[in-house]
Parts: sequence; structure tokens; C-alpha cells
Amino acid sequence: MRTTALGAAGLMILLGITGPALAEKTTDADNSAQNKDATKKDAVTAEKQGNSKQEVTVLADIRKAIMAEKGLSVNAQNAKILYGKNGQVTLRGPVDTDAEKTRLGELATSCSGVTKVKNLLTVTAKKEK
Repeated sequence: MRTTALGAAGLMILLGITGPALAEKTTDADNSAQNKDATKKDAVTAEKQGNSKQEVTVLADIRKAIMAEKGLSVNAQNAKILYGKNGQVTLRGPVDTDAEKTRLGELATSCSGVTKVKNLLTVTAKKEK
């Protein structure tokens, strides 16, 4: 019998025959519970955020402080930063460790124009390889 370009592994998948590595089932991320407050009328979200010179400057300063910090994971570097009323900053998104969560809060607090930090970062468990 002749083997096609599909290959043995592809044929096994089509037939539903999988090994231990293929048997791991992943679930879709569902963070709707965490984002329930975003639907409130006065909630600060990225699209509702203002773009005054002060707001843009504060957000840029926080992002610069985060990017200048050595040793942070890509998740921490990509944290969502939201600037709300009266200088309140909200941090959202996944980070790899509790230390990163704490450090991002400290970095945000240290920037001028920030009066309060609401740290909603979540620590995600690392998958073992």
C-alpha cells in the first residue's frame, strides 16, 4: 500500500487514534466572570478611556517603567493598563508570578499622576512541558 502526503500521524488523527500528547484536551479561556464589571456604565475599559494629554502621559510613563524592568515575563509586559477618574489606574491581565503582580502594582504607583492602583492582575499557572 502506498503512503500519501497525509502521513501516518495525520491518518491516526483522522481515525481518532491519538497518543498521550495528543490526548491532552485544552479548554477555551473564559474570563467573562472577571470582565463582568466592564459592562457597568461608568466602568473604565480601553475603549472608554480618555485620551487627554495627562492620561496619555501617565499611561506612557507606566508602560515605560514596566518595559524598563528587567526579568518580567511577556505576560507582565503586556498587562492592560487603564487610567480612570482622579488618577486611579487599573491593571488587568495574566502574569506569571505573584512577584510580577506585586511589582507591576509598585511600578504603576511610583508614576506621577497615579493616585491609586487597582491591581486585578491574575497569576496563571505555568504548564509543565
